[in-house]
Amino acid sequence: MIQLKIRHCLFALFSFLFISQAQAYPDFIGYSYSSCITCHYNGLGGGALNDYGRALFATEITARDIFPDRREEEEIAAMSGFLGKKKLPWWIRPGLKYRGLWLRRSPDNTPASSTYMYFEMQNDINLNLFADKKQKYSLITTASYTGKESHLDRSNPQYTWFAKEFYLRYQQNKNLWLYVGLMDKVYGIRHPDHTAFNRKDITLGQHDQSQGVVVHFTYPTWDIAVNAFIGNQANLEEKKQKGFSAAGEYQMYENYKVGASFLTSQSEMEKWNLLGVTSRMGLSKGSAILAEFGLKEKTNLTDDSDAQLGTYAWVESLISLRRGYNLLSTLEHKKDDINKSSNETMKWSFGALMFPLPRLEVRTMFTNTKFFQATNGKADDWTLHGQVHISY
Repeated sequence: MIQLKIRHCLFALFSFLFISQAQAYPDFIGYSYSSCITCHYNGLGGGALNDYGRALFATEITARDIFPDRREEEEIAAMSGFLGKKKLPWWIRPGLKYRGLWLRRSPDNTPASSTYMYFEMQNDINLNLFADKKQKYSLITTASYTGKESHLDRSNPQYTWFAKEFYLRYQQNKNLWLYVGLMDKVYGIRHPDHTAFNRKDITLGQHDQSQGVVVHFTYPTWDIAVNAFIGNQANLEEKKQKGFSAAGEYQMYENYKVGASFLTSQSEMEKWNLLGVTSRMGLSKGSAILAEFGLKEKTNLTDDSDAQLGTYAWVESLISLRRGYNLLSTLEHKKDDINKSSNETMKWSFGALMFPLPRLEVRTMFTNTKFFQATNGKADDWTLHGQVHISY
């Protein structure tokens, strides 16, 4: 029986890998940057960019259409700081981020069946402080201003500030990093789509950070990180997920990495076990493919129901058309319980990811969601959405 489940899962993994014929956009591996520590203060990705990351965004990722041909790339890089060319003291690096989402459901030109919505997805202020010029001792902080999130258990329904990240980073040497505080849990591939099946659905959403400790070993061909966490203090005690996770990647050859992740956590209400495998491959410059497949076991501890063992898969491809302009495609699948007939969902998104100006990101996407229900059918869900992301 176990062997049958393994074969089923492997078949699903290879099916998703070969269904997507295009390329994905994973952490700039298409630009030969395979390690997140190159551009981010958090060596596992996500969060604020360091000085090198800002310069890379300006000189390799963003279109240079607004600059005259005589403008050197070094000068464009020098303009990427928080205050442009003006240098800040070595001990402080601030940052601002805004991301908004415009969404139209059922874009079939029938006003009665269409719904328009706008969401402020991200309003972040980063403040990063350093005790030495080499940034061996660092304090990394992010404060967010957003609406009420149910899983953060806020009593005030109005917009409010809260701590999204707040951790100390210590660099023992070039291969060993230690993080202590509030941060994202170690697991899988970190990417900006917090509603994806390999993020929100498995307790790794936009605001699912947790207090904990991370030990990160990084070498030229492999990375390993382990994370012990005790939950988010903004949650009620009975909802705090406490546990352990680990993730690792190995570079098979240039611009190609494979990895695996494990997470186990439990609150008074739920227990989660996660196991995932990942693949990141850079193709031509700026183009790459990213994939994650995993098992998710969820147990409701408030009743006597059995654990549900489900699957999830996520493949994202990005094709670079020219500097600053890309085609983006994402294919996702999830099944609630592989041991019996249960709901399945498949989602396909296609559109453009553009960086037309410095500090600006624009996305336009069509998304089709198919529902396969155990008891009855459900019509496909179509959405058209656009995003604007401004960062300083």
